[in-house]
Amino acid sequence: MSIAINTENETFSLKRKGLTDDKVIKDLIKLKSQNPHLLNKKIKCEMYDKVNLMCRNYMDRMARFEVDYDFIIDEEAFKNVAICWLECAPFMHSQVINSPLSPYWKVSDYNINDMVVAKTVDDIDLAREDFFSKSIPLSCNVQMNIGLFYCKGKSYVCFIWNHMCFDGGGYKSFWSDFCKNYSDYVLKGISPVNFSTGSRKYTDIYKDMDKTFAKGAKKQFANISPRDNHTLPFESNEKIDNVVIVAREIDEYNFSKATSYAKNVGATVNDVIVAAYIDAFGKVTGMNADEGINVSCATDLRRHIKDPSSIGYTNHVSFIHCNIKKKGENIRETIKNVSAKTKELKKDPYIGLHGLPLLNIAYKTMVYLQAETVVKLFYNNPTLSVSNVGAIDTVSFSMAGNPPFSAFVAGAAKNKPCAVMTALSINGVLKVSMCLRGNEKDKNLLEEFFTEFKKSIESI
Repeated sequence: MSIAINTENETFSLKRKGLTDDKVIKDLIKLKSQNPHLLNKKIKCEMYDKVNLMCRNYMDRMARFEVDYDFIIDEEAFKNVAICWLECAPFMHSQVINSPLSPYWKVSDYNINDMVVAKTVDDIDLAREDFFSKSIPLSCNVQMNIGLFYCKGKSYVCFIWNHMCFDGGGYKSFWSDFCKNYSDYVLKGISPVNFSTGSRKYTDIYKDMDKTFAKGAKKQFANISPRDNHTLPFESNEKIDNVVIVAREIDEYNFSKATSYAKNVGATVNDVIVAAYIDAFGKVTGMNADEGINVSCATDLRRHIKDPSSIGYTNHVSFIHCNIKKKGENIRETIKNVSAKTKELKKDPYIGLHGLPLLNIAYKTMVYLQAETVVKLFYNNPTLSVSNVGAIDTVSFSMAGNPPFSAFVAGAAKNKPCAVMTALSINGVLKVSMCLRGNEKDKNLLEEFFTEFKKSIESI
């Protein structure tokens, strides 16, 4: 169904937002007329939006990513593409109205400079540190900030966004679409309007399932997470607003050796990463080899959707619990124990789907303030967890034929004592990080942790 749009008013509005290409303006207006839902001024918060809104009690809600290129990205073209994306995903240029009855996105006016800051810098490390320390208030008119930094002939694209909007899998979908649109626009003159405008509902994970299986999945109400008292030895758990990010990388040689070892013993790359996390934790805490430990691991539920590009940019992640009875004497024994546990977990056909139906019932049958209070009573915020974004597809992340030479991911800054490690790999290199609300002593502890993590991987 198409609707009539006042072309003159819409053209003026898009130019005021910073769109400079008349052909793109014409094609974008046509797209919006064919998708009337893009013109809504109020968008309801979906279940995952509400879950991540609740999580403001445990973290700063900001997700962080960086992708680096060995060429100079065209600033004007980049901003034109960014405007088209925002117009196709209007919740991204919205305020979050935290209504006690039912939160919603209030679509807001913007100028592209509210989201994208482009500048040449002499010190990229200082620029990214300053950028990643920021946060976006719920009341902001845009829910993502992009730093387009130019340094010594290279382009560093840094992102922070409200985690209510989408997770790491949603980011990968967004940036792949953005890169393709940028490439087609710069190289072929094709208007960059080919972004997803699909559903953000959590129920999309059921749509492609066998009917009998889906019926069973919708009955998985319980999500029992093991209780574990292990925490990193922070000096105190006082809440601090200062954002601390510590990161390490494992070079291609050592990471390839570790992945080859994993393959030979029937383990996965993720098993190795989790085992190295546990081994490093044991080193900095003095944990005994025969102690058990639980590490929660993020799992992407998009695997249940046949064509993930058909859905909108959103969260579709859950957690499984790698609860091993014994850490092990060394990293190889830990890998063995972690691998055995994950194989056991994968025998459950509903892995990762537990608890979602109950969350949905809570948010649908109660006003939001009641639902948040009830969910918080049963929500077990894991103190130790790993979120692996996986391997970066450098082809889909290429801009105008230029693949990224590096990338970086850091999750939300968690309140102590939560220690969530985020990981990705690119060009054979493993990148890991931890983001925390903490002080200099906390930073030193995380530096020690990652030194041991790196040693664990290299010792394999």
